[in-house]
Amino acid sequence: MTLIIRPMREDDAPNVVAMVHGLARDTGSDVVPKLTPESLIAARDLIDVTIAEDDGGILGACLMLLTYSTWRDAKGLYVVDLFIDGKARNRGIGLKLLREAGRRGRAKGARFIKLEVYHTNEGAARFYERLGFVRNDKDRLFVLEENRVTALLSAE
Repeated sequence: MTLIIRPMREDDAPNVVAMVHGLARDTGSDVVPKLTPESLIAARDLIDVTIAEDDGGILGACLMLLTYSTWRDAKGLYVVDLFIDGKARNRGIGLKLLREAGRRGRAKGARFIKLEVYHTNEGAARFYERLGFVRNDKDRLFVLEENRVTALLSAE
């Protein structure tokens, strides 16, 4: 079967959403993704999705967005999610998706790639380290959820 790496089409959205939900399950996350096909399509001005498929259907997806680092004074890519279907893993598809996402980002001026790995997903961490990504234990990730954003905005 021939592997094709391409941009997401609107009719891919349900499969991409299913993959994001699968990623949450696979990592043991206690958070259920709220992403829907409609919200993914609506966010296409922010997020870029690259698809891997063969004759049997979609095998993987890489969701990324453009970011900026003041310390680097550079545009970069933030990989939001990278998911490969279980039956298609260990075939180099993740690398091909990252390369294509990187090419597309480079065309927009990106000079670095940043991503997060769920703390239980050591297989993914090893994959990224083999590619040259460096684990950063110095920064801490903080998240302000919607209800807290509302509280912050209304605080005097």
